Amino acid sequence: MIDEASGLDFPIFQRQLYDLFGDPEDGSVEADYIRIIDLGDFKADFPHMLDYEGNPWDFRVYGNYVLKDPLRRAFQNLLVSGCAAELKSFDGCFNVRRMKGSGSLSVHSWGLAVDFNAAENPFGGPVRFSDEFIKCFADAGFEPGALWSKPDGMHFQLCWLRDWTLPQYDGELKPIPWVA
Repeated sequence: MIDEASGLDFPIFQRQLYDLFGDPEDGSVEADYIRIIDLGDFKADFPHMLDYEGNPWDFRVYGNYVLKDPLRRAFQNLLVSGCAAELKSFDGCFNVRRMKGSGSLSVHSWGLAVDFNAAENPFGGPVRFSDEFIKCFADAGFEPGALWSKPDGMHFQLCWLRDWTLPQYDGELKPIPWVA
């Protein structure tokens, strides 16, 4: 599927990030692709949302501009599905850093990943989002970290590690046994 705003053919894969966006460590990614994404029109629907410090969230994401439409779709999906109350905190997007336990750069380094409810969904810990919540992001084009062998329940990234549309995945989100 071609995204009209970016011209990218989705899904994009993690292995393509350097070719598509460059090296985050040289500052070019931030200069060329990172923008403020205003989600303020959702504020009335998510009045309970906090930022990572526990303050009311301002509904602004500092991330890659290609996140704008998929993130808006995910929020709309949460409203339609009745899962809006599960979203409690926005815990970050753009951050040039290495992945935990790896020398590779995190997808956050390209501003293509968002974290929500980090305190309740620690890396490697139980995933406390419902399957329906996770599906809201998957249906908007995000790969949920909850699907990984070592789950990262807070993490939703716009680039994929694997092609979830292949026949072995039936294009559907499978039941997630580790959801607490």
